[in-house]
Amino acid sequence: MKPFLLSCLSVFLFFSCSESEDTQLQPNQINISGKLFAPNNLDPISNAKVEAFKGATLTGNTATNNKGEYTISLPEGSYKLVLSKGLFSTQQEITVTTDATLDNYKLDILPKIGVVTGNYDNIENVLYDIGLVNPITGEPLFDIIEGVNTNRIPYQSTPKHASHALSQNKNTVLNTQLSPNVAFDFSDLISDPALLATYDIIFLNCGLNESFESDDVNLLNYVTNGGFLYATDWASGYLDSITNSGADYLTFLDPEKSGISITTNATILSGDLNAWLLLNFGITIDDNIEINEFLSSWQVVDSYDSNTCISWLNGPVTYNTNTGQVTANKDLAFTFAVGSGAVFYSSFHTENTDQGFSDVDRIMEYLVFEMSDVE
Repeated sequence: MKPFLLSCLSVFLFFSCSESEDTQLQPNQINISGKLFAPNNLDPISNAKVEAFKGATLTGNTATNNKGEYTISLPEGSYKLVLSKGLFSTQQEITVTTDATLDNYKLDILPKIGVVTGNYDNIENVLYDIGLVNPITGEPLFDIIEGVNTNRIPYQSTPKHASHALSQNKNTVLNTQLSPNVAFDFSDLISDPALLATYDIIFLNCGLNESFESDDVNLLNYVTNGGFLYATDWASGYLDSITNSGADYLTFLDPEKSGISITTNATILSGDLNAWLLLNFGITIDDNIEINEFLSSWQVVDSYDSNTCISWLNGPVTYNTNTGQVTANKDLAFTFAVGSGAVFYSSFHTENTDQGFSDVDRIMEYLVFEMSDVE
């Protein structure tokens, strides 16, 4: 663990250097500053593009820091300001004068998102809490697709999620708005390439029906053609075509679902993620965070290709192998580009009973935006 003073000094120097670079003026230009938030207008968005256009001409650009702040230098005049983080964006008309100030803006142009429900992951709650919701009606601004009780296969009860009781109606317990809201289910979605292509991002929650893995080639085509796919834990079977049965990107441990640890003190491998958690939410000062959202039998990633994958977290865990029980450090969450799209996979996922943000949910929030920004 790094000393507190050294961590704070590193963060201070980072922002001091960034600020001095951003605020150097060119002749006849004016510094103008602002801040970018998630759609909930509360949570800062880091490393977002900030671009100013006069007509079709890019006149200036910068990026937000880990507190969502930015300063852009422009001549006096009127501009279209475009702020974007991957597939999420906002556009604002601004006028730059010597005494002008910018409002704080939020991402309000959203991608088309589909969430497939599962028994153990509950990413729809995180999406709802980051502001993907109609503020008047309370309806989610994304499709929720039945992933458990599908038409082809009758519902089969499955084990408990660590210490959290399984509930087929967990969404109605948490939020009455977060029930399936489309007429088709996961079996229809995964078997229909045209339907898949209507979505910019698809989330596969852990605990969905695993009976349709033979259709996973459609997910490969979906991602290759520009789609973004989130999958956690037991949804790993739907990545078989994407990973070429473990030859590319990620290799899943055999035997499957052999993870034993239900918590670990993991190292955050991204300085930006660590700084975002610390500066905005007071979470972690030393690159370490407790990950406590594992199933009691979770899918371990055996190895990954560091040339194609970004690993976000690594921690000591215990798991079964074909020769016995092992405790070792394992990487736990990844993003990687596939064709024109990208994939996020993690061996852990979100809390499925508590409302509000846990520390793990904050990581997932960050990675929701980050996964749509993979190039």
